Amino acid sequence: MLDIYAQAFATILMPQNLIAMCLGALWGLLAGALPGISTSMGVVLILSFTYTLSPMTAFVLLIGAYLGGITGGSITSILFGIPGEPSSVPTVIEGHSLAKQGRAAYAMWVYLLCSISGGLFSVGVMIVATPLIANFALRFGPAEYFALTILGLSVVSGLSGGSILKGFLSCFFGLFLATVGTDGITGEERFTFDSVVLLGGINFVVAMVGLLAVSEIMIEAEEPFKDYKGGVQYRGLRGELPPFSLFKKYWLTMIRSPIIGTIVGALPGAGATIAAFLAYGEAARTAKYEPEKFGRGAVEGLMAAECANNASTGGSMTILLSLGIPGSNTTAMLVAAFMIHGMQPGPLLLSSRPDIIYGIFVAMLLTNLLLLVIAGTAIRLFLELNRLPYSVFSAAIMILCVIGAFGLNNDVNDMFLMFAFSLIGYFMRKFGVPVAPCILALVLGDLAELSLRRALLLSEGNPLGLVSSPISAVLILAAVFSIVYPLFKKPKVLQGA
Repeated sequence: MLDIYAQAFATILMPQNLIAMCLGALWGLLAGALPGISTSMGVVLILSFTYTLSPMTAFVLLIGAYLGGITGGSITSILFGIPGEPSSVPTVIEGHSLAKQGRAAYAMWVYLLCSISGGLFSVGVMIVATPLIANFALRFGPAEYFALTILGLSVVSGLSGGSILKGFLSCFFGLFLATVGTDGITGEERFTFDSVVLLGGINFVVAMVGLLAVSEIMIEAEEPFKDYKGGVQYRGLRGELPPFSLFKKYWLTMIRSPIIGTIVGALPGAGATIAAFLAYGEAARTAKYEPEKFGRGAVEGLMAAECANNASTGGSMTILLSLGIPGSNTTAMLVAAFMIHGMQPGPLLLSSRPDIIYGIFVAMLLTNLLLLVIAGTAIRLFLELNRLPYSVFSAAIMILCVIGAFGLNNDVNDMFLMFAFSLIGYFMRKFGVPVAPCILALVLGDLAELSLRRALLLSEGNPLGLVSSPISAVLILAAVFSIVYPLFKKPKVLQGA
């Protein structure tokens, strides 16, 4: 075993593979940070460059883009409130709030250290416990997925701010938006109003950019010539690096969140977004220190989300390598990379090409460490952008949002939808309705509906089929408990006291 790992390290440390790792990580950071260029799109765009490369070099390049994209999504989330990735929405909620309080550098270091620690944890689990996670993932059917989404939606109780009623209204609005388009079971049109634009449903990236980023620009524009209050001073590494006592204080979150991320990442179709929201919601529900800060710059919430979304990468790669099942959109693109090089991911790959499998393990380990160096070195450069007047970089943010919305499908209608959602987000903010529950429901709504209907079809309409397995029953009970518990045990926190 040690000989295989020694050979894998020697292969990955070859010059061509190190160059590929650096280029992939840099491209992933850029793709993840820019709205509209998701991690999966970044991997697709770079996939065409791997045809002439050796298999190991190709996978090193793609792994770099994959991990870099998940990590890079939080850069613009913290600095500008633009979620580069759907999984970065909790980071916008807490990280951007910290940036507006003048703690941008602190938030950047917290996010980076937690992201890398979550990624390294998932790599360790992937190496040690691949068969265990793969077998657990196979037990998830429609009923289990429905229960999982309900547990994810129960996070609404922790995102509602001053009014739980407004939080649930926002959630129900997001669930309604998730039903727009073509029915996933029957193929019938729903709430399209005879518009071709809505046939494919509402792209949650378009809605997310409008509700979060553009609506905030509109709010800020009400105060002309206002100076941006973001933190622009950088006191050096020693002055900005979070103390060890912070991680010691939130040790339970640092352990629990990567576990959630790895397990959720191993579930086909779940991915980093659900992992980030579940970990964030769990941190909000169980917060012992300053729970009133959630939604207003809670460091614990930022740590939980970042640990979980990066940990999901190892879980997704686990079932891809062991079962040949992609756990996320991005790992589905990696299946194409395997096929390009004449391989089929799955149980037989470990015995037929152990050099590739163990090489990927080592590549993921080293790429996480490389991202720590690259992103850590560039933090000061990122913070320099905040020195620009808000009137200048708000225009740049608007341009990025427009390009991102249009670039998803090269369709101007997506751009119009983004502006429509920006108006909705503007009025939601004005009336104190939280935006995060709406986005969460829009992201999870489609999966929740399809899982519910498939489970009822399998049980011939018997609702008891939703709790027929121990896994679904436990998840449903956990969701009910997580919604009811704060109502009785933490009333002051939920009232914004």
